[in-house]
Amino acid sequence: MTTLFAGLAWQARQRFGIKAHYLHIDTTSLSVSGEYASKEEGDPVPLAITYGYSRDHRQDLKQWMLALATTHDEDVPVFLRPLDGNSSDKVSLRATVKEVMKQLREELPEGQEQQIAVFDSGGYSETNVKSYNQVNMLWITRVPETSTAAKTALEEEYEQWQPLADGSGDYVVRSMDLSQGKERWIIVRPHARLHATKEQMDKKVKKAQEDWKKRLWHLSNQDFSCQSDAQQAWKQDVGIRKSTSKNVRNKMSCCTTTSH
Repeated sequence: MTTLFAGLAWQARQRFGIKAHYLHIDTTSLSVSGEYASKEEGDPVPLAITYGYSRDHRQDLKQWMLALATTHDEDVPVFLRPLDGNSSDKVSLRATVKEVMKQLREELPEGQEQQIAVFDSGGYSETNVKSYNQVNMLWITRVPETSTAAKTALEEEYEQWQPLADGSGDYVVRSMDLSQGKERWIIVRPHARLHATKEQMDKKVKKAQEDWKKRLWHLSNQDFSCQSDAQQAWKQDVGIRKSTSKNVRNKMSCCTTTSH
């Protein structure tokens, strides 16, 4: 089916003049009900319809998955492949990305501009990126904010913010030298998220002020035997406040995008 679909998609693009410079690649799950033959039973089934991570939150149903690639212009599908219901995105996305790019390179005439694969964070990992770089492939994705490098990048302070073209936020560009190679990161600070974060911080500041007033009132109405005892009580309160608020600034995290 994958080979047949690729041929039909290629003819459609040629006849209608659809460009395939940017390829958007992703996987999805399709839930089903009923009885299906399984590979464990020894039946000749093309894929495993089984339980897995469900995008539509139906963990009670079996499913199969589909890898799909479409063009940026007109959203024309150029590649599809059915997958087992318990397929891992980190594995299936990597395989799909490389196969799509290989297929399109074979179709391209010599000297034509190379395609760029666009996919979500499920396809980003040290192993995956190394495999992309080995075949000299161009790609754009989002770095998972759970990665150590992304956390470090988001915690840094930047001065050279540039406005986005549509005015919805700001961005800053960083060159990252990672174990899998060099990457160009774009850190985005959306104005809507910045405004929401500011409102949350204002509420926390107001609550902290009220809390401080209560603490200071209690301290001012206590009797201390000496100045040292009073200072110790004050330091204890200050230490408690610092331990509960030291991560407030880090709440203003930004979205991170990576391109190579």
